[in-house]
Amino acid sequence: MLYCKILENRESFKFVYEDELCFAILHESPSVPGHTLVIPKKHSPIFEELDDSSAAHLFVVGNNISSSLFDSLGAHGTNLLINNGVSAGQELPHIVLNVLPRKENDGLNLEWQSRKASNEELKTTQSMIRSYSESIFSGRELAKNVIIKKEEPILNNSSEDYMIKGLKRMP
Repeated sequence: MLYCKILENRESFKFVYEDELCFAILHESPSVPGHTLVIPKKHSPIFEELDDSSAAHLFVVGNNISSSLFDSLGAHGTNLLINNGVSAGQELPHIVLNVLPRKENDGLNLEWQSRKASNEELKTTQSMIRSYSESIFSGRELAKNVIIKKEEPILNNSSEDYMIKGLKRMP
């Protein structure tokens, strides 16, 4: 089922958040308990097709979902993942931010084998990326110029200091 159809069948899904731009539901086949999907309402098959404001909002909501998972489920950490394109594991043509609550020894392995790149390989890759990114960024307003009204967290109205909460979350 396409994500755009979820809103038509909302009684079939476990919504944890919704606003005018996106919604968050529990994954029906979670990798870990509490695996939450944050989905923009505007159809965008890949992340690059989201406008800067929508992309920023997606991560603001994802951050608040993450905080909620720490507080409600006792998570020790979270992974925020986007499978961007079929080769990256994207199953349906709609961008989704996966928020995974993590605990020690939860059995989920997201590690990969890294390899040491040569200095020449790094320089070549840097040159290739910079030549394309300069044309993308030239004359473009960046997300840092997008003003997001800072309010209390969307999912948690507690005014408790963030650093204190962080200490409580340590395993």
